[in-house]
Amino acid sequence: MNLVGTWNLEVATPFGRHPATLVFKGTGGALSAHITSRLGDAPLEGLTVTHDGFDARVQMEFQGKSYGASITGQVESNDSLNGTIKVKLPIAPPIRYTGTRAG
Repeated sequence: MNLVGTWNLEVATPFGRHPATLVFKGTGGALSAHITSRLGDAPLEGLTVTHDGFDARVQMEFQGKSYGASITGQVESNDSLNGTIKVKLPIAPPIRYTGTRAG
């Protein structure tokens, strides 16, 4: 499983489907990532690689407020992944996404 590269995501929110981009970079044996969406650009924090994907946290701003979320992903094949984003609000449902590796 290789996460390094750019992934084009389709995020299925309660307000419709939205594009996002997830970029993983491998530098000197360390893996880092950031996500870009209509909410802006943010690094993934606490990034952990699992046997079939990753777990991380992200902090994004929306309408002037900062929100934390956990993000998980599972690689289905070398070129596709899926996962969930769980915003840390009591009433927020898990948000599903799918992704494909960019060209």
